Amino acid sequence: MKTLWDKKEPMIASDFVQLDPSLNLNSVQSALRSLLKKNYIEVSDIVYSGKVLTRRYIPVVSSEDYASENINGVLEDLLSSNILLQYVESENDIKVIERLQEKLEERKKILERKS
Repeated sequence: MKTLWDKKEPMIASDFVQLDPSLNLNSVQSALRSLLKKNYIEVSDIVYSGKVLTRRYIPVVSSEDYASENINGVLEDLLSSNILLQYVESENDIKVIERLQEKLEERKKILERKS
C-alpha cells in the first residue's frame, strides 16, 4: 500500500517487482488480489504491458484510514488477550493514563452520538 500511495499513479504488478527485485511476481499478484477483495485498492484501467493486457491499480483508502482499520484489529487482539489491560495496570505515568482516559472519553461521546 505504501508504494501505491508514494507512487501517486496507477501501478501494474510488475512495477512492484521492478522497484524491489526481491519480490516475487506471484506473491505481488496474490497481495494485490487480497487488497482488491478488501476494497483497499481498485483497478484503475487495463493497459498493455508488452503484448499482454494487465490491470493497473490505485489505492482507494488513505494511509490514515488504512492504519486506523489495521490498528483497530490489533487493539481488538490486544483486548482479547488482556495485553492492553496489563499495560494499563502496569503504567506508572499519570500523564499517559490521563491521555488514555481522554481518548476513551472522546470515543465514547462519538459512539453515544451515533446511537
